[in-house]
Amino acid sequence: MRNVLWMVGGFCAAAAGFLVWNPNRTQPVELLAHRLEKAWADHHTVVETT
Repeated sequence: MRNVLWMVGGFCAAAAGFLVWNPNRTQPVELLAHRLEKAWADHHTVVETT
């Protein structure tokens, strides 16, 4: 009985996740890749001050 309740709770959580994170808001993979590349470059850029 407990396993059935956990399974129902998991399905409810998954349904809530699909409603909250709507697939219509997804961005193209290329755009995300460029944003990640820029953030990675900014993070690893060393600014030398003398």
